[in-house]
Amino acid sequence: MAGAEPGRSTRPVTATAAMTREISTLLRLAELDAGLLEQVDGKRARVCDDDVAGERHALGVALSPDVLEAYDRALRAGRRPAVVRLVASVCSGCHVRLHSTLEQKIRRRRGVAPCPHCLRLVYDAAWLDGAEPR
Repeated sequence: MAGAEPGRSTRPVTATAAMTREISTLLRLAELDAGLLEQVDGKRARVCDDDVAGERHALGVALSPDVLEAYDRALRAGRRPAVVRLVASVCSGCHVRLHSTLEQKIRRRRGVAPCPHCLRLVYDAAWLDGAEPR
């Protein structure tokens, strides 16, 4: 391939872009659900608007099935927020240190995984900053 660096493939760039999209989609879904849950808790509005329902459905379809299932499990368990950052090897939802294997999975390969302690989805913000995952 002309112009490509020797030993570098375009596959990691594509995987990084896909993971960035998935995490962004997941965060938007969590933001949307947080707004809906606030409305229900505050008894302001019980009926969600068709546009919101359509956007929520589109976001759910854009996520991989395993991530969507883990997200729904966290919501059903009452975890708010359902999506949290990984901060120095610690889930920022329950503040428990994650096993090093899970931390590396989040940082290098997968980008997002459920916390085994609180069920929240944990992501590494480096995927969104455009930086190479550590």
